[in-house]
Amino acid sequence: MTKGNFTMRYPNAQSGVKKVFVAEILTLLTAVLTLVGAVVALVGLNGEGTISEEAVTGTILGGGALLLVSGIAGFVAMIINLIGLHRGGKDEQGMHYAFIMAILAIASAGAGEALTMNGKTTIGGLLTDLTGLFNFLVVAFVIASIIRLAELLNDQRMVDKGHRLSAVILISLLCSLVASTLPGVFHLSLSDQLAGILGLVSAAAAVLGYILYLGFLKNAVRMLKQ
Repeated sequence: MTKGNFTMRYPNAQSGVKKVFVAEILTLLTAVLTLVGAVVALVGLNGEGTISEEAVTGTILGGGALLLVSGIAGFVAMIINLIGLHRGGKDEQGMHYAFIMAILAIASAGAGEALTMNGKTTIGGLLTDLTGLFNFLVVAFVIASIIRLAELLNDQRMVDKGHRLSAVILISLLCSLVASTLPGVFHLSLSDQLAGILGLVSAAAAVLGYILYLGFLKNAVRMLKQ
C-alpha cells in the first residue's frame, strides 16, 4: 500500500492495530462514563427528601443517560476491536488468534451472565473466569504480534518495549491469581494480609500495564507506517 512516497509493508496490520488502539480509548471512555453515570444516579437517589423532586428526577435521568451512552460506546468499542483484530490477522497470524480469543471472550461473558441470572452461579462464575483468561490472551497475542512485526522491521526499541510490557502484565496476572487463592488454601490471617498486599500490587501493575499498552499500541501504529 502506497503512503506518500513510500509503501507500507504491513498495511493490514497497521490499519488493524490502529483500530485496536481506537477501541481501547473508547473502552477507557466507557469506563469513565459508567463511573460518572453511576455516581450521578446515586446522588439523585440519595437526594430524595433533601432536594426538590425535579432535581432528583433530573439527576437520575442524567445518570441514566450517561450509562446509556457508556453502553453504546462499549458496544462500538467491541465492534471496532473485532474489526481491527480481523484486519490485522491478514498480515500477522497472532492477530488472527487474538480475534478468535476475543470472540470466545464475548461468548463466554454472555453465557456466564445468562447462567448467573438463572441461578447457575457456579458455572456462570467459571465462565466469567474464562472470560478474563480469554481477554488476557487477546492482549498477549496482540503484543506478541507487534513484537514479531517489530522484529521483521528491525525496530529493536519496540521489541524491548513489548517484552517489558509483557512482564508487567504477567506480574499483574500472577499476583491476582495468588491473591485470590491464598486465603482459601491457608486460612490464616497472615495469608489474608499477604493476599491484600498482592491484590494492591496486582491492581497497580494492571493500571501501569494498561497505560503502557496504550502507548505501545500508539507507537506500533507509527512503526507500521513503514
